[in-house]
Amino acid sequence: MTSSAPAPASDQAPLLRHCEQLGLELREYREHAGLDSAEVAEHLSWPQTRLDATEEGTRRVTASDLKALLSLYEVTGTEATRLRALRVRASKEPPAATVPTRYQQFHELQSAATEQRTYAPTLLPPILQTDDYATAVNEHAPGPEQQTTADLAKYHVQQSTWLLNREQPFQLHVVLGETALYNIAGSSRTMIRQLDQLIKLVKQPHVHFQILPFAECGHTATETGFTLLSGDQLHPWLCANDLLTTTCTDDPAAVTTHQTTFDTLTTCALNRGASLDRLHAIRRSHATASQRRPDVNTEVCRRLRTKFNLTIDELAAAFDCSTETINRHLRTYNTTDALAEPVPRDTPSP
Repeated sequence: MTSSAPAPASDQAPLLRHCEQLGLELREYREHAGLDSAEVAEHLSWPQTRLDATEEGTRRVTASDLKALLSLYEVTGTEATRLRALRVRASKEPPAATVPTRYQQFHELQSAATEQRTYAPTLLPPILQTDDYATAVNEHAPGPEQQTTADLAKYHVQQSTWLLNREQPFQLHVVLGETALYNIAGSSRTMIRQLDQLIKLVKQPHVHFQILPFAECGHTATETGFTLLSGDQLHPWLCANDLLTTTCTDDPAAVTTHQTTFDTLTTCALNRGASLDRLHAIRRSHATASQRRPDVNTEVCRRLRTKFNLTIDELAAAFDCSTETINRHLRTYNTTDALAEPVPRDTPSP
């Protein structure tokens, strides 16, 4: 491209998501080529809404879409190579979603950060939540929202998945109050699956996880959760939630105080290995408690399994309990029972 080509949008808006950055640059190249959006849509035989969504960064741009646009705008060489690489990065982001106003600044800062330090005293922070857990936590969230609870939970999980799996792994350090691991969100089955997911996450090298045990929760530093965000292109920010708002500040005094508090909490919390051991123990306690449920009827459980061929997971969902509970009931029956024939096993997924 000539020297009059538009400057990369990354220099203009560093907090944009990759899909938004790609859309902005494509719009600038279109304008640089002297074309309006209607002309481009007609030339490519695209609906106008398709081009608009591409430039707004709200739709996935395929390799063939980008090739057609670059050819039309006569973008070649290193600029074309850079835009193709940007398209690949954008394709790994979560789908665009409407972010509630209270989270907009926080998620912009979070997307720009390379390190997050979070203290969560009573509930798992969104970055560690599964869909079901997030849905249960947000079910009674106050305030008018344009999204349903499920949509909001899905957005949080997609944002977290992207942050933890992008090209440069998001460095995450979480200190979690032990209380959060016993507070059941949704059902016992939801909590068990959440703990299973958490165990997988904390084994990743870029995730540092510590549990603050009950014995260390008796001082003011443990009362309120908060998040510290920082990065190569982002000076430290402090973010905290209350019922209605998410407040973000870069006030040096507030940031320094909470950095000191976080350091104090890390010294009081269990180390990584001990935290993982405690996590496994708490998971077992939830599973054991769910197995004691008296309302799972063994005969009904077996009938659903043998006559309707429900899977173990489907039975666990039907009875709102763990798969361990279902397996125990399937193994327990009277030999004179008409349903005492062998119970089929789940067929492994291909």
